[in-house]
Amino acid sequence: MKWVFLLLVLANAGVVAWHGFAAADVRTEQAPIYAPPVSERIYLISEARPEEPEQEVSLTESTLASEPEQASAEAILTQLDQAVAAAVERNEGEPRQEENLLCPMLVLERDADRRLVSETLRRNNLAFTQNETSGKRDKYWLYIAAPESTSKAQDVVAELKLKRIDSYVISRGDMKNRISLGLFSSKERAQQAQATIAQRSGMRVNIYEHQRTVALYELLLDQPITENNWQQFMQQLDLSKLLIKIEKNPC
Repeated sequence: MKWVFLLLVLANAGVVAWHGFAAADVRTEQAPIYAPPVSERIYLISEARPEEPEQEVSLTESTLASEPEQASAEAILTQLDQAVAAAVERNEGEPRQEENLLCPMLVLERDADRRLVSETLRRNNLAFTQNETSGKRDKYWLYIAAPESTSKAQDVVAELKLKRIDSYVISRGDMKNRISLGLFSSKERAQQAQATIAQRSGMRVNIYEHQRTVALYELLLDQPITENNWQQFMQQLDLSKLLIKIEKNPC
């Protein structure tokens, strides 16, 4: 009987061991067993459980709901910033609507002045068209009245030469024997020369104002220009040394 009882115990132990190894090999998903937190009070069925606020849940739900809205708002702001930046970049090279646009024309008499102004236009990347024409311009001729004879006129020229004043005698026409002192296109410069020569020579100097037909060079800009940019260009020219007429034509 003892051997029989010992065999039964060993058989039961073997069965239990075999079941243990088989359970370790087979993985089964078990539903989590709910247990209240340690700090949470356990209420009996007969006790009334107080209502708990759902603040944490509502906050979590609100946070989850606001995240897509915040992402959408940020995307819209990014698109607006990109649109504004593109508009600013697109309008940088365009003249402002409130600025006055000009289509100016420069008219010059001397070829040296034409070359100087043309080079300044090219240096500022201002394309232009050149036309050659002719027109009448005011001229101011300085002279000393004719003496009694041609010989006396020659004596006056010799005297002026000693004082380093250039002059010559008109030999024909209504102005015969008058002593020419130069031709000016500016009345102001003619008056300045008149005062200087009269002081150095001690003689009376006259101005004869008239018009002459002269060759002209017209320089027209191919594209309109703002008034501010035009003023900046004009500041690069010394107008006191140019025989130039400026026409600021509004476009």
